[in-house]
Amino acid sequence: MNRKPTSPEAHAGIFQEYGDIPARYRLETYTQHYDGVDTLQRYYDEVYYPAHEPVSDWMEEQIDRVATSWKNHMADRNRHHALATPEDVDLWCQDLLEFCSPKTSYKSYFRRIYNFYNYLQDSHQHPHLYNPLLLAAIEYDATYRVWQYRVKLR
Repeated sequence: MNRKPTSPEAHAGIFQEYGDIPARYRLETYTQHYDGVDTLQRYYDEVYYPAHEPVSDWMEEQIDRVATSWKNHMADRNRHHALATPEDVDLWCQDLLEFCSPKTSYKSYFRRIYNFYNYLQDSHQHPHLYNPLLLAAIEYDATYRVWQYRVKLR
């Protein structure tokens, strides 16, 4: 049987740690490109919702809760929600784990932001060369704990 890899390293690509990324490719260098743009809402409106129609009111409420949590966290860090560092991600995961189980943290929150960053990474309209959630799962304990729930699902 051919199982998908379970380690975040197997999914991260060429950059295995934040320190491996040359400064010119780090997401924070693109701040001006994202100022005033609600990239996460655009992703949901243009990509996620059309692919999952019909979207129930319950699903929209769940997504709004995640988006609000992520955007507020990133605003508190003085960073745009599309330009996270692995440290930003891990601090968010630490907060999630204070009031949620690893299962809820993963299924209700982490995977939605993880998929958002995968979209940014795959899109030619965005400069993302890495997913900071993967790097956080490699480098930090709280994010790795949340990642481990993903592994249990496989």
